[in-house]
Amino acid sequence: MFDKKKERMKKIMNDKALLIAFDHAVEHGPIAYENIDLHPTRILKIALDGGANGIILHSGAAKIVKDYIPKNFALVIKLTARTSLVNDKNMIQSIVTTVDEAAKLGADAVAFTIYLGSEMEYYMFEQFSQVKKRCIELELPIIGFMYPRSPKYKNKYDAKAIEYAARVGAEIGCDIVKTYYTGNKQTFSKVIKNCFVPLLVAGGPEAKTKEEFLTNIQDALSVGARGFALGRNIWSRDGSVELLKQVKSVMSRF
Repeated sequence: MFDKKKERMKKIMNDKALLIAFDHAVEHGPIAYENIDLHPTRILKIALDGGANGIILHSGAAKIVKDYIPKNFALVIKLTARTSLVNDKNMIQSIVTTVDEAAKLGADAVAFTIYLGSEMEYYMFEQFSQVKKRCIELELPIIGFMYPRSPKYKNKYDAKAIEYAARVGAEIGCDIVKTYYTGNKQTFSKVIKNCFVPLLVAGGPEAKTKEEFLTNIQDALSVGARGFALGRNIWSRDGSVELLKQVKSVMSRF
C-alpha cells in the first residue's frame, strides 16, 4: 500500500469508522422521503454535529458540500447507481461517476456496489476491475458495498448469503467491505471471521425503535465490526444529531 493510500485509509477508518451514507435519493427517489429535508448541506451538518468522521455522497451532492468539509473529515464518492424505476429482476448498479471525477472532487475513497447472485453479477465484476485499476494508479481506497441478491437464499438478509458476499468483497480487492447486519451477533461473528479486511455495517432498513437500532450497533461491535455507514436510520429521524452522538458513544466502548 502506498503512502497516500495509507493516509486515506487512516482518515476513513482510524480505529473505527462512523460514516453517514447519503446515496438514497438516487435509488429510492425524493418521494420516498417527501417529508424529510434531503438537501446535502443538511445531511453534512448532521454528520459534522453528530461526530461522524466521514460522508458517502454521489458526485452531484459532493459538489454542493465539498467546500464545507473539514480537512480531517473523509469524503467518499459513490461511483455506481440504480433507480427503483426499473424491473427488480435487473439487479445491477452501473458506473455513473468516474474515478477521475471523484479524485477531482477531493475524494478520500470511492464506493462501488455489487449485487452478488444477480444475473448481472458478471457485468458489475467487469466494471469493478476497471475501477480498481484506476484506483490503484491514483492510490484511492475502494469501499465495496457487497449485497447478496441470489435466488439460492431466502432473502438478502440471509446470514450465509451475507457471509459469502463479504468474503467475495475481500477476495476481489476491496480495501473495506460494507454489508448488511445479519440480525444477531452469533451469525454476524461468522461474517466478520471470514472477511479479512475491515468490515462496515450498513444502516439497513429503518429500525422500529431507537433502542433496537442501538442494540444492533452494540451487538455488531461486540463481534468485531469496524464501523458503520448509517443513512436513513439517522437523517430520517427526529433528533438525528443526538442519535448519532449516541452511536458514537456506544462505539467508544469497543
